[in-house]
Amino acid sequence: MTVGEAMIELGDVPPQVATRIVRAIDRAPATVVTLVDADLNIRWISRSATWVTGTDPDSRRGANSLERIHPDDVERLIHGMAQLRAASAIGTPATAVPQPIRYRFQRFDGRWVVMEATIHNLLGDPVVDGLLVFSRPVSGELDGVGHVIDLLVAEMPLPDVLSACASLVPDFLGSAAVVALLEDGPVVGAPAGSPAERLAADPRWWEVALRGDSLSPVDFAGFPEHLAAQARAEGFRSAWASPIRDQPSGEIIGCVVVWVQIMVERNIATDEALRHTERLASLVITEERRRHALRRQAVTDPLTGLANRSALERRLAEASGPVTVAILDLDDFKPINDAHGHDTGDAVLRVVAERLRGGVREGDLAVRYGGDEFAIVFGQGTDHDGAERSAERVVRAIGAPIALDGSLTVSVGASVGLATASADEVAHLADAALYHAKRSKQNGTTVAGATPHPTSCPGVDRG
Repeated sequence: MTVGEAMIELGDVPPQVATRIVRAIDRAPATVVTLVDADLNIRWISRSATWVTGTDPDSRRGANSLERIHPDDVERLIHGMAQLRAASAIGTPATAVPQPIRYRFQRFDGRWVVMEATIHNLLGDPVVDGLLVFSRPVSGELDGVGHVIDLLVAEMPLPDVLSACASLVPDFLGSAAVVALLEDGPVVGAPAGSPAERLAADPRWWEVALRGDSLSPVDFAGFPEHLAAQARAEGFRSAWASPIRDQPSGEIIGCVVVWVQIMVERNIATDEALRHTERLASLVITEERRRHALRRQAVTDPLTGLANRSALERRLAEASGPVTVAILDLDDFKPINDAHGHDTGDAVLRVVAERLRGGVREGDLAVRYGGDEFAIVFGQGTDHDGAERSAERVVRAIGAPIALDGSLTVSVGASVGLATASADEVAHLADAALYHAKRSKQNGTTVAGATPHPTSCPGVDRG
């Protein structure tokens, strides 16, 4: 039964009601209604096309409805419409409605979206004489979910993948950003040039969601007024922020924030619109955290938690000029290991590593070089004398008594070789300086230094 037939049967529905129904359909926020003729030219298109597909409805009237459909989908659509026109089941109206169909449509901003359409065959109606198409976007970009997966598999930069997730939020709802919470801090992804990209730069929009709170206030309630003013200037009426949790553990791993352009409270319909973004973002962030953990393990010594030799080599490979490196070798460690066993020896190494970590500055890299040897790669710009003073502080810290299990106390010392040189020779020179430092122990010198061009320095035996 058509709307017109229903009104005839009801009889008491005034004409203005019918007008309001048509007006509501014309401005439906998530659906485009199109009337096409037998040649598939557009006779009428709803005002909602302005924000759903980015087009001017007036300019589309008379255009062919297939001209912005993906070429691979055009033939399928033509065939499907031909079958629809021929459909006439016994005992059903001639205006049979099949299952919704999906096709790809190029928005007028150049992006591809996947649309889902239901087509009503009214060609047999002498007044309407056309096909009435109700269509809505079901994902953000072309094959949105598949696009995100492709980016993830290709190991594209995380902000790009998060941006693809955010693009899945329907345009009728607003503009979105996805935030991933990693060990190094939050990473934000939003479509390039979008309002969300500009607004998400201020963490006050989403930091509450990273603490576990969901926000969906009306008219930006709870947000600072100047932030709300910025969002209103972009055409938004509220902002929603939702935490993303790791499914097995429940740990918060990120959030989705949407700046909403329609005045609506969160409900079952809007939650469905956000579902793909939240689920896919959870997958992306979980995978990135797994990769991050693997990368960290690849450059981390498992016993001490310090950087390993691979990390040292990477740091040297990235150096653009002279580098200062100290190599430390423990004194009197082997007797402890022999007398008390490897578990005790490992405990001593962990304490030494903690003291080394506490003795270096931000920008320095503390390394377990191998066995009972450690290293420090000093931050860019550290002069040789400053590195020497830092190394001597570390040696003093390492030399303090080490209490183990509350009953055993041991002590170890350390000898240090220090060098400033190009990245390709500094480790070799530091090793040579360490050899001299060990020989110089009998003279009371704890740190020996080496440079490509040795210079005198009080208290240091230059190797």
